[in-house]
Amino acid sequence: MTTLDVTNELRGDLGELYFKHLCTQRSYAYTRLEDIYNTLSPRSILEFKMGFDRLKIEVPKEISGEVWEVCKPQSIDGSPSYVFDFLTCKIDSDYFLEHVNSFPPNNFHWVEVKTGKSRLSRHQEEMRDRCKMQFDVFRIENVDVSPHEVAIHWEEAS
Repeated sequence: MTTLDVTNELRGDLGELYFKHLCTQRSYAYTRLEDIYNTLSPRSILEFKMGFDRLKIEVPKEISGEVWEVCKPQSIDGSPSYVFDFLTCKIDSDYFLEHVNSFPPNNFHWVEVKTGKSRLSRHQEEMRDRCKMQFDVFRIENVDVSPHEVAIHWEEAS
């Protein structure tokens, strides 16, 4: 038998796992910024996830410039770093998996997942302040406890 060291990286991964499950339960589709950067096409159609479903969603023209700007990685210590973790889209109940879906701009939110007492970096705060889209922090202060005891805070800030 072996044990797993509980590191900050593991805590971050657990935070993102909780975030993904809460999104699915609350009808939010999500995509990682690095996936946007690697797949964004001139037509601005992105693949979002919601549970086991993959949804093709068109980014509205009103926000496509911001999506392009925010998803570009910054070089930090020689490796690419993305300013936020996710882009979410609130999904209406009657979406179709086999079609490209479209939603209004206010359905899209930037999300940063934070665990413990971690705070936004200066760069994240600056980018948040420049963004016109909604920005949310998904915070789990007690990520180390049993899933039944995890306290999740979805902090909305514009």
